[in-house]
Amino acid sequence: MLWKPHHIVPAHTKINFMGHRLWALGLSTLVNVLSLAGVFVFGLNFGIDFEGGIAIQVRAKQGTIQLDELRNTTGALGIGEVSLQEFGDKSSALIRVQRQQGNAECVAHADAVMKRRVGNGWSVKPGAEGTGDVVFSAPSQLDAGGWRDAVSRVGLTVLERELPRANTNTVKIDMTPEQRAEWCQQVAIKVVDDAISNQYDVRGTESVGPKVGAELMHSGIIAVLATLAAIAIYMWFRFEWQFGIGALISMLHDVISTIGIFVLLRLDFSLTALAAVLTIAGYSINDTVVVFDRVRENMRRYKKLGLVDVLNLSINETLSRTVMTSITVFVAVLALVIFGGPVLYSFSVAMLWGVIVGTYSSIWIACAGLVYMKLRPEQFRREEEGAKAKA
Repeated sequence: MLWKPHHIVPAHTKINFMGHRLWALGLSTLVNVLSLAGVFVFGLNFGIDFEGGIAIQVRAKQGTIQLDELRNTTGALGIGEVSLQEFGDKSSALIRVQRQQGNAECVAHADAVMKRRVGNGWSVKPGAEGTGDVVFSAPSQLDAGGWRDAVSRVGLTVLERELPRANTNTVKIDMTPEQRAEWCQQVAIKVVDDAISNQYDVRGTESVGPKVGAELMHSGIIAVLATLAAIAIYMWFRFEWQFGIGALISMLHDVISTIGIFVLLRLDFSLTALAAVLTIAGYSINDTVVVFDRVRENMRRYKKLGLVDVLNLSINETLSRTVMTSITVFVAVLALVIFGGPVLYSFSVAMLWGVIVGTYSSIWIACAGLVYMKLRPEQFRREEEGAKAKA
């Protein structure tokens, strides 16, 4: 008995994809409009890369870094988003903490740090509402030198600020809200240091300001636009102009809808997420090129078929390849979603969506667009006849 190969898509499949193009285009338009509206109304959940924050390099006192344990410890501190990665070798890690806001929660963290580092008789409270002032209280009276040493325990430098000349047990440090927000970066470092000091040494710290984040955002936008432009130019030279425009619309559809997923699920939008967007654009155009190649080939082969029939035939002929490729990538990305952990979660979810929407757009967006751009099979036949005449 001869073994027969199994076909995921049966041979001679004749699905009328183009017959549903109006519904597909309407749905896609709605999804893209809602995605853009979500960006403007709710905004993206920018990560440390774009919002700024703190980078803390730590090294294990013994053995190697236990990232899962360290992530659980730092994630429970209440200082916002925290991400970790190995840094250099297996005994070192880089802890990145989101930029602190300088609110009452930050002052509460400073109060806890002060009690741990100096004693239970100390307290740190916010000053008058609308200001960045902070009020320190001590169990006994201190002079200026004593206060300077005490407040330095929570990362506050007051060398240039006016300190009390007489001994007192309460002192108010005058700060603007912006100054207090900057001080809160140091408080967050102290909070992390206190939580992990039994197992890890802090080797260095760095504060990433909002200006750096804005520069990264600007560079990221340029990278996305340059990538889309390069792919569009390639498609323009590789195919006729209708194909180039169809591919560009398909890519924009995938990119915008992916950004909508970030808004809907409130996923962390960082440089890793930006890499996912670029990868999705590449995946989408790869599938589109395969379908377009078959479309152009069939336009020359079947001289009596109309454009819609040629498109349906081409999509059905490449459907087996499309389905097998999509399932393979989908399974691999699904493994990342399940086992990749929080560091890769945003990237993995975006890629999972990208596999689905990239396959969809190469059929119902890129190919459907050719119908409305008046692509005519006759022009390919005339070109072929002209080439034969010259030969």
